[in-house]
Amino acid sequence: MIDPATLPALPDLLSAPRFERYRNRYAGRSDLAARLYAWNTELATAFWGPVGCLEVFVRNAVHDALRRDRRDDWWNDPTVRLLDRERRAIDDAVRTLRRRGELDPAPDRVVAATSLGLWVGLTDGGIPRDPMWSYETTLWQPRIVHAFPGLGNVRRKQLHRRLDEVRRFRNRLAHHEPVHEAPVERIRDDLVAIAGFIHSDAAALIAGAQRIDAVLARKRTAVETGASVI
Repeated sequence: MIDPATLPALPDLLSAPRFERYRNRYAGRSDLAARLYAWNTELATAFWGPVGCLEVFVRNAVHDALRRDRRDDWWNDPTVRLLDRERRAIDDAVRTLRRRGELDPAPDRVVAATSLGLWVGLTDGGIPRDPMWSYETTLWQPRIVHAFPGLGNVRRKQLHRRLDEVRRFRNRLAHHEPVHEAPVERIRDDLVAIAGFIHSDAAALIAGAQRIDAVLARKRTAVETGASVI
């Protein structure tokens, strides 16, 4: 185990603007900033597993709800009307697979190649009160709601808001941004709650296997002593 504060080149390796965000947290102290950066990396790593599991659970559950009693490539069903943002997301996934040599990708391959943003977008309201483009009435009520049998009294808007926060947090993880000042406890709880809306086993896996709590408990030790684990 190495103390990041003993690595003088680290600030330059990370770039001055990126490192400055950590130095500002400790009034310009580079030693504590280096340790905070390493701990932030540890925290981000701890979140990747639960976020990845939830992403798979959500997309498979919504996909199953939308394809039930119709073709597996439900996005090509003429009765399914998608806004440009969701249509682009699917088209982008198909183009990516074709560039990789899959000229006619199977529906499950397309689903696996999509981003979380597609599935979060499908839980949005679309164009409210529009008979053709309201996701609430054309997608959510007849189908997508069944992807979340444990939803209880939680409304679609509330689910969408929580999913979108997870999506934005996931993007911060993917771009190696600071996440230590995010509402990480709430996001952790939302990961478990949303998984539970799909199935109790999904929630049990995330709640029982996550190491986020252990990393959060290590923050003071990591910053004060430099005992870093990335």
